Amino acid sequence: MSQEIVACCGLVCSSCPAYLASQANDEAAAKAVAEEWSKNYGVDCRVEHVWCDGCTLPGRKCAHCGECEIRSCCVEHGLANCSECPDYPCGPLTGFFRMVPAAQAKLDSLRIPG
Repeated sequence: MSQEIVACCGLVCSSCPAYLASQANDEAAAKAVAEEWSKNYGVDCRVEHVWCDGCTLPGRKCAHCGECEIRSCCVEHGLANCSECPDYPCGPLTGFFRMVPAAQAKLDSLRIPG
């Protein structure tokens, strides 16, 4: 099994269907992700919006990562993820956690008390 890749916000990139489809270069899987995201989020998501090599890694970014305010802040501050931030959890992250509590649990588990 490959190493777990954690996004700035606490999502696990290495478990994300967009990341998995991208790493396998699987057009059919990417199309399925685009259809699912379109349905679940009420957006027009196309295959080209899905390709992603991980939030914190070089390469392609899916539509979510490419426009993410949380990711932009984390990258700007040179952090591996938001668990390293002295302002953790900030307002945008707290709002995100209300939608995805598993992301908070992941970042909390990575946080080094200080």
